[in-house]
Amino acid sequence: MNSGVLIYLITPLLSAVSQLILKKAADNTRYTGVRTYLNAPVILAYALFFGCMLLNVVALRTLELTVASVLEASSYIYVMLLSWWFLKEKITPRRLIGNLLIIVGIVLTLTL
Repeated sequence: MNSGVLIYLITPLLSAVSQLILKKAADNTRYTGVRTYLNAPVILAYALFFGCMLLNVVALRTLELTVASVLEASSYIYVMLLSWWFLKEKITPRRLIGNLLIIVGIVLTLTL
């Protein structure tokens, strides 16, 4: 497995974590006014996003764009799992089937 594939499987996870951080910061009633946008969790989340974008540019040097776009879909899997774990959202049969199809698509793309 080349490094671009690993990067494209890790950066969606980091992006999902940064989305979770932003969600938690938005729900925090301590942050009002300008502090809603300028606080440590929000800055960390955007720094993670920026780092992911830079890593994706590096990964695109070793990957075909079609493979990269399929691997990017792994973010839906991470979002479903993290929202279930941290936000206590339910995993419905429809979400589960959708994510299983994404996994099948990723596996087929990497093996064929």
